[in-house]
Amino acid sequence: MADPQRILKKILADGYDATALADTGESLDLLVDTLRDIIRCRRQAQWLAEHCGFDPLLTPARFHSLLDIDAINYSEEVDRNLDVTRHSLKDTRQANDPVTVANLNAVLREMFRELSSLFQLREKEYPRLLLRENISGDLVERAESSVHRLRGLDLKGVGFLFTGFWARGIEKEFERGFPKATRVHPLRKSMDAVQAELGFYHRCLEVNIRWAATGLDLFRVIREDTLAQVVENLSTLGNGLWNVVYNGMQMREALAVAGIDFARAETLLSEEIVPLHNR
Repeated sequence: MADPQRILKKILADGYDATALADTGESLDLLVDTLRDIIRCRRQAQWLAEHCGFDPLLTPARFHSLLDIDAINYSEEVDRNLDVTRHSLKDTRQANDPVTVANLNAVLREMFRELSSLFQLREKEYPRLLLRENISGDLVERAESSVHRLRGLDLKGVGFLFTGFWARGIEKEFERGFPKATRVHPLRKSMDAVQAELGFYHRCLEVNIRWAATGLDLFRVIREDTLAQVVENLSTLGNGLWNVVYNGMQMREALAVAGIDFARAETLLSEEIVPLHNR
């Protein structure tokens, strides 16, 4: 790199300390690349916050509430005898302890795994979601109730011959909840398709409840048809943070001078704590 000092001065702005950086003796070229990676990670984090409600800049309290998820709470250590010891963060972490980059990576890894599995399920078994444009968590139970009540009016041998009046009332109620789902109206002709689709939404409800502490709004993602992009951005952010940590092992002092601390993930993601300029 021709002049990393000049680039660093632009990226770090008021936080630039030429003497302190030079005194570390570490690669300023690598520091420039790593700070640019952090800027890219911030863009990914902002996209996730804006498009699915999940803000990777987790507060300590929000992260602590996620420790009910085993994949986040537990880590494993293998000793030289190949014995595996499990460690629980619940046993060692206080609710107000800072969220580390390792903590954040555990969250991103598990959320990516779960949403990626959900995306694959949708692609394989639910390629056409007829209720998608109107669906919300509150409407899942209401839609299920409509199908159940309508089936109760479908009399063996005569169908809705004597129950048509009540059936139409249920269908009108269902239509008010799903006005854009024109392909499923009237409901009596699409009960099987709707009931099958509700199986997917029940899975979405489970995932939404599991990640409620993060602010994730999965039904918004489904309505806007952005699940693929959310999964991709989670993967990109996770890989970006891993690259930052990997490179950071070679320049701990320089990153510290720049204000980056892996023991506090907020220093990587918060523009207020460590301002970085995309220059």
